[in-house]
Amino acid sequence: MALLLGDHLLAQINYLNLIQDKLRSGTILSAQFNHEFIDAYTQETSRNEGNIWIGWQQYRIETAGKIIVVNGELSKVLDRGRHRVIISDYDPELDDFAPSKIIGGLGNTYQVVDTKSWRNTQEFNLQSSDPFSTFEQMSIRIDSDFKPIDLSALDMVANRMQTSFSEVKYLPSSSNLFELIIPEGAEIIDIRYE
Repeated sequence: MALLLGDHLLAQINYLNLIQDKLRSGTILSAQFNHEFIDAYTQETSRNEGNIWIGWQQYRIETAGKIIVVNGELSKVLDRGRHRVIISDYDPELDDFAPSKIIGGLGNTYQVVDTKSWRNTQEFNLQSSDPFSTFEQMSIRIDSDFKPIDLSALDMVANRMQTSFSEVKYLPSSSNLFELIIPEGAEIIDIRYE
């Protein structure tokens, strides 16, 4: 009886809500990621990998060529190759990076339309309520340790995006993680006032 009740209770737990509750309380999700974008027309694939830190309404991405920092109000992008930083007001509606929207609470565009559970994993299928949003559909899989496994998305012209996560862990709150240290001599382009 206890085993059956335990499985039943586990099935009632919403892994995505629990991750969001952790982030809302100040915890930071840290992971390595592999990102793949497949063009529907040409089948050309572009890949990117790096590290990501997600907090509530903020995130940081580091790849070989860029550092992107969003603190909920500002977006700062360091392009290492061009040695420049672009600063702009942050608009979640224009953000194409899906994990930040789903896990980090940036925007209310996506609603869960279906949830599937199997083998200590939950899959959440989401649909956009905005006809102009970048992605029409998204799907995220999360394990029973409340760690995202992968996220896939489909845009309005059937381009596919797939992001897989590894080395996922939770860190205590850190305000300086979502600040960008501008390298000496970097060109600064501030487009907030244009």
